[in-house]
Amino acid sequence: MRPLLVPGEHAIDLLDVVDALVLTGGGDLDAELSGVIPDETHDIDRARDNAEISLVLAAAEQGVPILGCCRGLQVLAVAFGGTLRTVDDHIQPGPGHEVSTQPGSLIADLIGPAATTTALHAQAIDDPSSYWQPTAWSDGTIEAIEPASSDWPALGVQWHPELSGVGGFNDDTGTALFSWLAGQAALRQWSPAQAMRWAT
Repeated sequence: MRPLLVPGEHAIDLLDVVDALVLTGGGDLDAELSGVIPDETHDIDRARDNAEISLVLAAAEQGVPILGCCRGLQVLAVAFGGTLRTVDDHIQPGPGHEVSTQPGSLIADLIGPAATTTALHAQAIDDPSSYWQPTAWSDGTIEAIEPASSDWPALGVQWHPELSGVGGFNDDTGTALFSWLAGQAALRQWSPAQAMRWAT
C-alpha cells in the first residue's frame, strides 16, 4: 500500500486503482455551494470544489473509504447538500481545543470520549444534511461526521490529524485515524471484487 498525491481534476478517473482517499485542508468552498456569506470566504478555488464534490459522490457510489480533514469534512457535508457557517473562535494555534465524541460512534471508538485536536478553521458545518450524523463537538461546533445510515466507510473531522507533533501542535489523533483508513483500504484491496478485477 502506497500513498499517492492525485491532482484534483484527474482523481475521479483513478478511483478504480486507489483503495482509499484523504481529502485535505485548504481554502474555503465557494459561497454559492456552502451557503456562507460571500464576503466571509477566502482563497476560493471553484474548480477544486467541483472536482472534490464529484469525487466524493463517486467514492460513495463505489464504496471507496474516505477521510476528510478540515476542509475535507466541509466538502463531505456540502457534497450531500449540507451548508457551512463562519466561526470566529476556532483558530487556535498550538494546543488547539478539546472535542467530545458521541458514545458508540466510529470516532469515539478511534479516539475515545474526548481528545485535544488542532483548531485552524474559520468555517464549520451549519447543517450537515440528512446523509451525515454529527458525532463530535467542541463548544457546540460540529467536529466530526459519519454516514447516518450507510455502510460506506467514511469519516470527516474538522481538525488536522496529520499535524500531530508538527510545528508545536498537540494532536494525538493522527495514528488512530490514519490506521483506521489504512485498515479500510486493506479490506477493499483484498476484497473478492478487487481480486477479480486484478485477475482480468
